[in-house]
Amino acid sequence: MPKNIIKISAKDDQGKDINIQKLDKQTWQVQAVSTTLTIYYQVYAFDLSVRGAYINDEMAFLNGTNMFLAVVGQTNQPCGLTLQKPFQPELSHWKVATTMPTDMQVTHAFGEYWASHYEELIDHPVLMGEFDVLPFSANGVEFELILAGGHQSDVKRITKDLTKVCQHHIAFFADTPPIKRYQFITLLTDNAFGGLEHISSTALMYSRNDLPSLSDVEHMTDGYRVFLSLCSHEFFHTWHVKKIKPQELFGAALDKERYTEQLWIYEGFTSYYDDFSLFRCGLITQTEYLKVVGQNLTRLLRNKGRFKQTITESSFDAWTKFYKQDEGAVNNIVSYYNKGAILAMCLDLLIKSKSNGAYSLDDVMRYLWSQHGKLGIPTPVNIIQNIIETHLNINLKYFFQSALYSTEELPFSELLAKFGVKCHVSPRKNLDDKGGEITTFSIKIEFGAQIKMREIGVQIIQVTEQTAAYKSGLQVDDVLIAIDKWVVSKENLTAQLNYLSIGQKVQLSVIRDKKLKYLPLTVTAAPCDTIALEVTNQVLCNNWLG
Repeated sequence: MPKNIIKISAKDDQGKDINIQKLDKQTWQVQAVSTTLTIYYQVYAFDLSVRGAYINDEMAFLNGTNMFLAVVGQTNQPCGLTLQKPFQPELSHWKVATTMPTDMQVTHAFGEYWASHYEELIDHPVLMGEFDVLPFSANGVEFELILAGGHQSDVKRITKDLTKVCQHHIAFFADTPPIKRYQFITLLTDNAFGGLEHISSTALMYSRNDLPSLSDVEHMTDGYRVFLSLCSHEFFHTWHVKKIKPQELFGAALDKERYTEQLWIYEGFTSYYDDFSLFRCGLITQTEYLKVVGQNLTRLLRNKGRFKQTITESSFDAWTKFYKQDEGAVNNIVSYYNKGAILAMCLDLLIKSKSNGAYSLDDVMRYLWSQHGKLGIPTPVNIIQNIIETHLNINLKYFFQSALYSTEELPFSELLAKFGVKCHVSPRKNLDDKGGEITTFSIKIEFGAQIKMREIGVQIIQVTEQTAAYKSGLQVDDVLIAIDKWVVSKENLTAQLNYLSIGQKVQLSVIRDKKLKYLPLTVTAAPCDTIALEVTNQVLCNNWLG
């Protein structure tokens, strides 16, 4: 990011200072010279994210977009990168992880790297420091899982499972893969999550504590499944983003935002296949997969923003709304990841149903690859509609109009029923319930706010519109300390609410901006906002999952 450039200067080949002038937040103009021109600049690197640049005593990680200046008019020229080994003796064991091309015969070495042009240069993240290199191969492609930040995980299990994911994705597109080498560059911390796709690698951030341990060989924890899903998601992007691209982003200049309606196709479809692929690989069971689908449906059902923003608006406004979310996001926007994945599932079920199993969404994805990604042809805004109508001979015009350009509910319940899967909709069992599991116990009373623990009371971190909490006047960052005379905590809040009766009026004691306030709350029944799936006909279910 240009804001992290601390100082910048220019010199000619004689060491003479050359005038350099800043024109706007990200552009500098340098006085023309007839000799070699060298730009010197210092970057503040303390953004520990998959999109940033970060350095500490154990590693240095960078994305080219945060480090490398582009020369206007010369971005198509070849680029070179020299990585110098740290001079400190205590850092002599540092090594390099990147898939950027090099002529060096030694792997993971400091030295000379190159790229054919600027866009390729910035599409190879670089990690320097201490890390584990875990190699494996799949379908003729050489892979490396890079783990930085320290861990105590079962690396043999992880590479074995990742091999299955990579084999699945390569086979899925039924063609020679567009890569020969790939790295999963993973920055491990105590508690983090993120992923960013690149041309032949991905940068990941994840919690080291959620990786599988050597003492738990067989059990698939939620944390480990999410890690595999994240790897699956980013590797799927090797085809479906890095090669198959929307028209609006194809060859786009990098000096300003570009807008597209199509992110529901790119992130939504990928979000459908990331977990579905784990099931197809045999890494998770049918029960575990349906739990995940139930959680995704629950997330959408609890999102009030789905009534205000269409999925195509969510995509188009990604720069200004989705990537700049505030406390009102749950009430005002819908995720093209989450709703896009459910839309993709609906499409898959619709195609299978209307073609009597002859086609599926898989056929759409392979057409996108063979006729667009492989040929370097971008996708127009109506590409999915066109493929399904023209090449599968299925008319889904009404579905697309409703799903893409209105806030009407997606017909997932009716479609799942046709495939022998029943949606159970009920109140949540507690405030931490994410859905996905059928329960015999549910909370009776609505609260309507997300909370986190405080030494005394609970802090409000999100308030959902038209709920009891919302109508009482609770706000984000309020600290709720008592309901009537009873002190609350994260552990006892559900129990305190269940003591109340519907229609009862109680008083909330709240600390807001260091002042004590009393808010009236009218007790209301808990809404049915939690979904779990049950297979009622396995034969029909096999027509979807088989």
